[in-house]
Amino acid sequence: MSEPPLSILIAEDQSLIRNALKELLSGYPGLEVVGTAGTVEEAVSVGSAVRPHVALVDLQMPPAPGWEERPSSGVEVVAALRRRSPATRCLILSAFREPRALRAALAAGACGYLVKDTSPTELVAAIRLVATGEPVIDDRLAARIALATPCPLTPQEVAVLRHARDFLTVADIARTMRLSTGTVRNYLTRAIRKTGARNRHEAMRIAASHDWL
Repeated sequence: MSEPPLSILIAEDQSLIRNALKELLSGYPGLEVVGTAGTVEEAVSVGSAVRPHVALVDLQMPPAPGWEERPSSGVEVVAALRRRSPATRCLILSAFREPRALRAALAAGACGYLVKDTSPTELVAAIRLVATGEPVIDDRLAARIALATPCPLTPQEVAVLRHARDFLTVADIARTMRLSTGTVRNYLTRAIRKTGARNRHEAMRIAASHDWL
Protein backbone atom coordinates (compact mmCIF):
# COMPACT_ATOMS: atom_id res chain seq x y z
CA MET A 1 0.00 0.00 0.00
CA SER A 2 1.52 3.32 -1.10
CA GLU A 3 2.00 6.18 1.33
CA PRO A 4 -0.33 9.20 1.09
CA PRO A 5 1.12 12.21 -0.73
CA LEU A 6 2.75 15.07 1.12
CA SER A 7 0.14 17.81 1.47
CA ILE A 8 1.35 21.34 0.79
CA LEU A 9 0.01 24.82 1.47
CA ILE A 10 1.36 27.63 -0.72
CA ALA A 11 1.27 31.07 0.93
CA GLU A 12 2.39 33.66 -1.63
CA ASP A 13 0.89 37.08 -2.27
CA GLN A 14 1.64 37.28 -6.00
CA SER A 15 -0.98 35.24 -7.82
CA LEU A 16 1.28 34.56 -10.82
CA ILE A 17 3.98 33.01 -8.61
CA ARG A 18 1.40 31.26 -6.42
CA ASN A 19 -0.26 29.60 -9.41
CA ALA A 20 3.09 28.73 -10.98
CA LEU A 21 4.22 27.04 -7.76
CA LYS A 22 0.96 25.13 -7.54
CA GLU A 23 1.27 23.87 -11.10
CA LEU A 24 4.95 23.02 -10.62
CA LEU A 25 4.54 21.08 -7.39
CA SER A 26 1.39 19.30 -8.54
CA GLY A 27 3.44 17.76 -11.32
CA TYR A 28 5.72 15.87 -8.93
CA PRO A 29 4.70 12.43 -7.67
CA GLY A 30 4.00 12.22 -3.98
CA LEU A 31 3.17 15.91 -3.63
CA GLU A 32 -0.33 17.41 -3.38
CA VAL A 33 -1.16 21.10 -3.08
CA VAL A 34 -4.14 21.21 -0.71
CA GLY A 35 -4.46 24.96 -0.31
CA THR A 36 -3.22 28.37 -1.40
CA ALA A 37 -3.30 31.78 0.26
CA GLY A 38 -2.42 35.35 -0.62
CA THR A 39 -2.44 37.12 2.76
CA VAL A 40 -1.25 36.41 6.29
CA GLU A 41 -4.78 35.93 7.62
CA GLU A 42 -5.78 33.68 4.73
CA ALA A 43 -2.65 31.57 5.14
CA VAL A 44 -3.30 31.06 8.84
CA SER A 45 -6.98 30.30 8.25
CA VAL A 46 -6.41 27.83 5.41
CA GLY A 47 -3.42 26.25 7.10
CA SER A 48 -5.35 25.73 10.33
CA ALA A 49 -8.18 24.09 8.39
CA VAL A 50 -6.25 21.75 6.08
CA ARG A 51 -3.24 21.12 8.39
CA PRO A 52 -0.74 20.38 5.61
CA HIS A 53 2.48 18.46 6.03
CA VAL A 54 4.42 21.45 4.68
CA ALA A 55 3.58 25.15 4.37
CA LEU A 56 5.59 26.99 1.73
CA VAL A 57 5.50 30.58 2.97
CA ASP A 58 6.59 33.77 1.23
CA LEU A 59 8.61 35.95 3.62
CA GLN A 60 6.86 39.17 2.61
CA MET A 61 3.14 38.52 2.98
CA PRO A 62 0.62 41.40 3.07
CA PRO A 63 -2.26 41.62 5.53
CA ALA A 64 -5.84 41.09 4.43
CA PRO A 65 -7.82 44.15 3.20
CA GLY A 66 -8.72 46.34 6.13
CA TRP A 67 -5.65 45.29 8.12
CA GLU A 68 -3.08 47.51 6.38
CA GLU A 69 -2.16 49.27 9.60
CA ARG A 70 -0.77 46.05 11.10
CA PRO A 71 2.73 44.97 9.97
CA SER A 72 2.69 41.46 8.55
CA SER A 73 5.11 38.92 7.21
CA GLY A 74 5.57 35.24 6.53
CA VAL A 75 7.18 34.95 9.95
CA GLU A 76 3.74 35.69 11.45
CA VAL A 77 2.27 32.85 9.42
CA VAL A 78 4.96 30.47 10.69
CA ALA A 79 4.41 31.46 14.32
CA ALA A 80 0.62 31.12 14.03
CA LEU A 81 0.75 27.75 12.26
CA ARG A 82 3.16 26.39 14.85
CA ARG A 83 0.47 27.13 17.43
CA ARG A 84 -2.56 25.98 15.44
CA SER A 85 -1.11 23.10 13.45
CA PRO A 86 2.03 21.90 15.29
CA ALA A 87 2.65 19.02 12.87
CA THR A 88 2.94 21.39 9.90
CA ARG A 89 6.53 22.10 8.84
CA CYS A 90 7.09 25.60 7.50
CA LEU A 91 9.54 26.45 4.73
CA ILE A 92 10.18 30.15 4.09
CA LEU A 93 10.70 31.45 0.56
CA SER A 94 12.35 34.85 0.25
CA ALA A 95 13.58 37.13 -2.50
CA PHE A 96 16.63 38.01 -0.42
CA ARG A 97 19.39 36.33 1.56
CA GLU A 98 18.85 38.15 4.85
CA PRO A 99 20.52 36.81 8.02
CA ARG A 100 18.11 38.81 10.19
CA ALA A 101 15.10 37.33 8.39
CA LEU A 102 16.54 33.83 8.73
CA ARG A 103 17.03 34.26 12.46
CA ALA A 104 13.46 35.57 12.84
CA ALA A 105 12.03 32.70 10.78
CA LEU A 106 13.88 30.04 12.76
CA ALA A 107 12.91 31.68 16.05
CA ALA A 108 9.26 31.56 14.95
CA GLY A 109 9.54 27.83 14.26
CA ALA A 110 10.38 27.58 10.56
CA CYS A 111 12.20 24.41 9.46
CA GLY A 112 13.81 25.97 6.43
CA TYR A 113 14.67 29.12 4.48
CA LEU A 114 15.23 29.24 0.72
CA VAL A 115 15.53 32.07 -1.77
CA LYS A 116 13.39 32.32 -4.88
CA ASP A 117 16.26 31.63 -7.28
CA THR A 118 16.27 28.04 -6.01
CA SER A 119 15.77 25.51 -8.80
CA PRO A 120 12.55 23.45 -8.95
CA THR A 121 14.51 20.28 -8.20
CA GLU A 122 16.13 21.86 -5.12
CA LEU A 123 12.77 23.19 -3.94
CA VAL A 124 11.08 19.80 -4.18
CA ALA A 125 14.00 18.12 -2.42
CA ALA A 126 13.79 20.74 0.33
CA ILE A 127 10.05 20.16 0.77
CA ARG A 128 10.61 16.43 1.16
CA LEU A 129 13.39 16.98 3.70
CA VAL A 130 11.46 19.56 5.70
CA ALA A 131 8.50 17.18 5.84
CA THR A 132 10.71 14.74 7.77
CA GLY A 133 11.78 17.43 10.21
CA GLU A 134 15.18 18.04 8.64
CA PRO A 135 16.23 21.72 8.51
CA VAL A 136 17.00 23.19 5.09
CA ILE A 137 18.80 26.54 4.71
CA ASP A 138 20.09 28.27 1.59
CA ASP A 139 23.80 27.41 1.32
CA ARG A 140 25.08 30.95 0.72
CA LEU A 141 22.96 32.38 3.52
CA ALA A 142 24.15 29.66 5.90
CA ALA A 143 27.73 30.55 4.97
CA ARG A 144 27.11 34.22 5.74
CA ILE A 145 25.73 33.28 9.15
CA ALA A 146 28.65 30.95 9.87
CA LEU A 147 31.24 33.58 8.93
CA ALA A 148 29.49 36.48 10.61
CA THR A 149 30.88 38.14 13.72
CA PRO A 150 28.75 37.11 16.71
CA CYS A 151 26.28 39.82 17.69
CA PRO A 152 27.14 41.33 21.10
CA LEU A 153 23.81 43.13 21.36
CA THR A 154 20.76 41.97 23.27
CA PRO A 155 17.41 41.72 21.40
CA GLN A 156 16.29 44.93 23.15
CA GLU A 157 19.40 46.81 22.03
CA VAL A 158 18.94 45.58 18.47
CA ALA A 159 15.30 46.69 18.51
CA VAL A 160 16.22 50.16 19.74
CA LEU A 161 18.86 50.57 17.02
CA ARG A 162 16.35 49.50 14.37
CA HIS A 163 13.88 52.11 15.58
CA ALA A 164 16.67 54.69 15.73
CA ARG A 165 16.92 54.40 11.94
CA ASP A 166 13.35 55.69 11.60
CA PHE A 167 12.97 58.16 14.46
CA LEU A 168 15.01 61.24 15.29
CA THR A 169 14.41 61.53 19.02
CA VAL A 170 14.66 59.23 22.01
CA ALA A 171 11.11 60.25 22.92
CA ASP A 172 9.80 59.00 19.56
CA ILE A 173 11.57 55.66 20.01
CA ALA A 174 10.29 55.34 23.57
CA ARG A 175 6.72 56.07 22.50
CA THR A 176 6.87 53.54 19.67
CA MET A 177 8.39 50.80 21.83
CA ARG A 178 6.27 51.70 24.86
CA LEU A 179 9.33 52.18 27.04
CA SER A 180 10.52 55.04 29.20
CA THR A 181 12.98 57.49 27.69
CA GLY A 182 15.49 56.49 30.36
CA THR A 183 15.30 52.82 29.32
CA VAL A 184 15.76 53.73 25.67
CA ARG A 185 18.80 55.88 26.51
CA ASN A 186 20.30 53.01 28.48
CA TYR A 187 19.83 50.59 25.57
CA LEU A 188 21.35 53.09 23.14
CA THR A 189 24.31 53.74 25.45
CA ARG A 190 25.01 50.02 25.78
CA ALA A 191 24.70 49.50 22.02
CA ILE A 192 27.12 52.34 21.33
CA ARG A 193 29.62 50.94 23.84
CA LYS A 194 29.35 47.35 22.58
CA THR A 195 29.82 48.33 18.93
CA GLY A 196 32.72 50.65 19.72
CA ALA A 197 30.86 53.52 18.11
CA ARG A 198 31.00 57.23 18.96
CA ASN A 199 27.25 57.82 18.65
CA ARG A 200 24.03 55.99 17.84
CA HIS A 201 24.25 56.73 14.11
CA GLU A 202 27.68 55.11 13.90
CA ALA A 203 26.38 52.22 16.04
CA MET A 204 23.57 51.68 13.52
CA ARG A 205 26.03 51.62 10.61
CA ILE A 206 28.33 49.18 12.37
CA ALA A 207 25.47 46.88 13.39
CA ALA A 208 23.98 46.95 9.88
CA SER A 209 27.37 46.16 8.28
CA HIS A 210 27.62 43.03 10.44
CA ASP A 211 24.03 41.89 9.67
CA TRP A 212 23.04 42.37 13.31
CA LEU A 213 19.98 44.41 12.40
